[in-house]
Amino acid sequence: MCETEGARIPLFLQYWWWEAVCRGKRWDVLFCERDGVVRGAMPYIDGRRLCLRHSLMPQLTMFTGPWLADTTEKEAFGDLWRQFMSHRWALCKGRLSPELTAAGHVPPKGLGLKTEMHYTYRFDPIRPLSELMAGASQLRRRDYRRLCDVLSVDETVSPREFADLHVAYMERNGGRDLLEHSLIVHVCSEAVAHGSGMVVGARDTEGTLHAAVFVAYDTKCAYLLMLARSADAPRNAMSFLIWRTIEIMASRTKVFDFEGSMEPGVEEYYRSFGPQKVNMLQLSRCWVPFMKI
Repeated sequence: MCETEGARIPLFLQYWWWEAVCRGKRWDVLFCERDGVVRGAMPYIDGRRLCLRHSLMPQLTMFTGPWLADTTEKEAFGDLWRQFMSHRWALCKGRLSPELTAAGHVPPKGLGLKTEMHYTYRFDPIRPLSELMAGASQLRRRDYRRLCDVLSVDETVSPREFADLHVAYMERNGGRDLLEHSLIVHVCSEAVAHGSGMVVGARDTEGTLHAAVFVAYDTKCAYLLMLARSADAPRNAMSFLIWRTIEIMASRTKVFDFEGSMEPGVEEYYRSFGPQKVNMLQLSRCWVPFMKI
């Protein structure tokens, strides 16, 4: 279906993406068909712990669906969530895309799902950099001007070099990287191979890599999924790199998404770039209290 529908299916619901981020885990997909035509599909993780089934969101995945052939397909939406909840998970969680949230989709009554609003920040659409900077804080604009002559952008950073930098960055900031080094390399490599990802870096005049970001994208949106910087990176080198990455993405897609905008300490930083706040509906249920822990 992904091969047939192509770009109509968002990045985070593509078959190859789930194969990449769910490596070593079991995953499956639900379908809703009408008159022999697929009207919707919903991939999900099928996990086990202490003989209890759980289904959480894959790492690096912003939303889990479902995908609908038409965003107004409320019948297909309800059918897929009823199928999903028939598994009687001990713990489950999923998130709708901004597009489905904006279309007003809500889970069918009687499933016992808890709903809460998640959000992200976006440049929609990606306008010329000068226009985007007009809405940013003075500090973010100054970061860019100050570092233009200090750092240069490298669009050919390898996934392994990025993974090395990311692991070291996370260790410096308080502990073990929650993303395994091999998973970072694998997901970045798969995204690049499918023409849906880039690792963009910032180097000094001597060629030293001081900051890097991993961006995954499709024809509609680019997502800032991972970032890292060196211990001796110039002050606010990451801000400079994000601006340049947005500029690069303008020729590849329509929207730039600061994924991870609800993380403590991150929201205020992303908001300083001047993007718009966008809602996403999150659905969850827990039957067994200790599964929350």
